Amino acid sequence: ASTMMSISFIFLLTVLLAAALSSTDAFAPINSNQRVGATNSLSMGIFDAFQKAFTNEEYGAPPDAIKATARHILVPTLDEANTVLSEIGKGETSFGALAGQYSTCPSKSRGGSLGSFQPGTMVKEFDEVVFSPETKIGEVKGPIQTQFGYHLLVVDKRSGGSDWY
Repeated sequence: ASTMMSISFIFLLTVLLAAALSSTDAFAPINSNQRVGATNSLSMGIFDAFQKAFTNEEYGAPPDAIKATARHILVPTLDEANTVLSEIGKGETSFGALAGQYSTCPSKSRGGSLGSFQPGTMVKEFDEVVFSPETKIGEVKGPIQTQFGYHLLVVDKRSGGSDWY
């Protein structure tokens, strides 16, 4: 039994040594312009491949996604948007309550909240205001015309990306 174990150990050691000295990289992806079995002078050994498999150097930390959280009031006409804007200016009624009263968007049941979203999720005109460095957090912006009507919006939060806002 010990002879069998010695032979197995020598065989395993031989295979590992042969793999380590091999000039091909068994773990590297094959490029379309590379033949199977072709050698590469920059190939790595088997132990380098194992080490690389347990590190994440190629990918690094994922970038923080740019996101915004906003609320809006959507109305069909510019006149209605200006009416709501004047109501907001009086300061007697909250933005959320006015959204519930005037907005034609289903988000009115949540005080106009659109939740959190990334650039490109909303229509272009809306995104341009929400992700603009000039738009201050908590400031009412609008009326903004889109294919859906006229929006009054408030950006509640922005995150990710950089300090461009």
